This record gives sequence, structure tokens and C-alpha cells, in this order.
Amino acid sequence: MTPPAGTPLWAIILIAIVPSLATIIVAIIQSRQIRGLRDQQTATKWEITNDHSAPLRADMDEKHERVMQALDGLRDNMNGEFKTVNERVANAEREHLQLREDIRELRTREQ
Repeated sequence: MTPPAGTPLWAIILIAIVPSLATIIVAIIQSRQIRGLRDQQTATKWEITNDHSAPLRADMDEKHERVMQALDGLRDNMNGEFKTVNERVANAEREHLQLREDIRELRTREQ
């Protein structure tokens, strides 16, 4: 394919270089992504093979303890929320009964 007549040389060079630059940029991005995946794999392998100083059981017990603490905290928060909701419902029921009683009293006074 030949460029149109009168196209400057710099434009022809630019048109030829742009796809190559795009290919290089894509390759760099993919290389960085692959390196990140390798780092994740290395970290996961390190945890699985337990090639560090702490015994595997101690790691598992530590993680279990953290999970249980988080669950206890969540349970406490939920119980507090349920208590608050139950109190609000009880207050609303009391107010509703009080309003009904006030309406009865007003009706009996009007008659």
C-alpha cells in the first residue's frame, strides 16, 4: 500500500511507528500483570508449603483465633442492633396503645 501523493515523510514514519508502539505498550502492560500474578503465586506457595519459621498448626490456630474474634465482634454488634430494634418496636407498641387509650377517653368525654 502506497501513501497518497504529497504525504510528508514524517507522517509516513509516524503511521509506521504507531502500531509498533502500541504493541510495545501492550507487551509491557501484560508483562507487569504476569509479574503480579507470579508474586501472588509465590506468596500462596509460601503459605501452602509453610517454608517459614512458624509451624503450620500455629498459623492455622492464629488465623482461626482472628476469625473467631471477628465473628464474636459481629455477633455482639448484631445483638446490639437487634436489641435496639426490639426496644424501638416495644416503644412503638406502647405509644400505639397509649394513643388508643387517649382516643377512647376522648370519645367517652364527648358522649
